[in-house]
Amino acid sequence: MTDTAAGAASTPRGAQIDDWGRRDRIAGWVLAGAWTALLVAALLTGHRVSDFDRLEHLVAAGEVTEVEVVGGFGDSEGWQGWAGVEVRWREGWTVDTAHVTEASDDRQAARARREGDADRAVVVGSVEAHLSALDPDVRFTRGGFRSSSFEMGGWQAPGWVGLVYVVLLGATLVLNGGPRPWRATPWAWGWLILLVPPYGIAAYLLAGGPTGLLRPRDPTRVWLTGGWAFLLALLLGGGSAAT
Repeated sequence: MTDTAAGAASTPRGAQIDDWGRRDRIAGWVLAGAWTALLVAALLTGHRVSDFDRLEHLVAAGEVTEVEVVGGFGDSEGWQGWAGVEVRWREGWTVDTAHVTEASDDRQAARARREGDADRAVVVGSVEAHLSALDPDVRFTRGGFRSSSFEMGGWQAPGWVGLVYVVLLGATLVLNGGPRPWRATPWAWGWLILLVPPYGIAAYLLAGGPTGLLRPRDPTRVWLTGGWAFLLALLLGGGSAAT
């Protein structure tokens, strides 16, 4: 047996050297910090997506006493037709938002249910009048629509969050295409990053090697390949949408 072979045989499997260098680690930690900052900003400036049925329940129970209404006909006299309305309320430390349709009468309500968004609740009359019937003490304020918004994981944030998200997503994919990641192939991590945000992104930064955290016993061992990761991502139902 040669010295080289003897040395390889005596090297513990967990001591194998991976492909991550110092610059890669710095890039990984910078990305982790940037993603964390973006998450905090989204939580501070965004709204949790909810539904109108929940707001009705909270108002009737007296747990919500102030509602912000955006759009709709409001208290306009003699209005006809139907229109989408956004309502916002505070629940705990978060601001929730939901969409509902106002219809001027039953005929317009039926038309709204037939031609509008099937997932939206429809009320006859103004949202203010509808909620006031549940609790006369509820207060209303008028707000404005955002020029753009970004929605991911049940959270709606300002449009600039979406722009920063795209930049950071691109940078994460570039890093994933560099050093060989841990536990999964680059294609596998790529599918998880793209299709299961933000969980796939967090998993890559924590377990894929960029930050050096959660180091496996054998950095060269692959647990997940691209095809299986794609199926897993579809099963988890990941994805994001920007509007």
